[in-house]
Amino acid sequence: MVDYFIEFYKRLDRQGPGDDKYTGMAFRLLEPLPHNPRILDVGCGSGRQTLALARMSFCEITAVDVYDCFLDKLKENANCETLKGSITTLNASMCRLPFDNHQFDLIWSEGSIYIMGFEKGLKEWKRLLKPGGYLVVSEISWLQREVPAEIRDFWNTAYPEIGTVSEKLRVIEKCGYRPLAHLTLPEYGWQQNYYHLMKAEKHEFLKLYGHLEEARKVLETEMELEMSLYNKYKAYYSYVFYVMIG
Repeated sequence: MVDYFIEFYKRLDRQGPGDDKYTGMAFRLLEPLPHNPRILDVGCGSGRQTLALARMSFCEITAVDVYDCFLDKLKENANCETLKGSITTLNASMCRLPFDNHQFDLIWSEGSIYIMGFEKGLKEWKRLLKPGGYLVVSEISWLQREVPAEIRDFWNTAYPEIGTVSEKLRVIEKCGYRPLAHLTLPEYGWQQNYYHLMKAEKHEFLKLYGHLEEARKVLETEMELEMSLYNKYKAYYSYVFYVMIG
């Protein structure tokens, strides 16, 4: 059976909101990293941020995802570029990462830690960091404490672990990290870099699968609802990059 959600999202350069500039801003906060750092990109998707990291640094990146179609796209794109860093892909679950302790100078995860949960991810990935290693994650977060009921109910259903920035910082400290900085992804990281791409692919996707109710639901129910709520309530939430040291 076709997974229409994956079939649609593998067409996109990003599987969630993001921006190369903010990836770079978060990365530059980590200096000085060791020469040729070992980086683990968890839940990399098709690897837009993986490529951005490899352009910026002479590094060794292991990019992990559970979908081969995303990893294949990352490898194809990497082969088309001249990169400073090297990229190795691995099909594995973020909940069961097959690495020994203290292997990485930096763990990176944009928009995917929610799959296993923010606190659980911070706790379980800590063992993989070398002493003094860094962790950078982007996580959906409330930007205000008072939030309208409609959008609060939507996100509490989609991701019950959503919280304010201050709540996330307390979790970071609870898990034994020291927060260094946080950066809020701006509106264009959602609109131009994600939702506009989705709209551009919608026509071709529906030409192939539009006669199937399940395929149409992916776009016309889930996608349209999410975009309409963002346009209405974008002042109240965004992805936030949390930069921390283990």
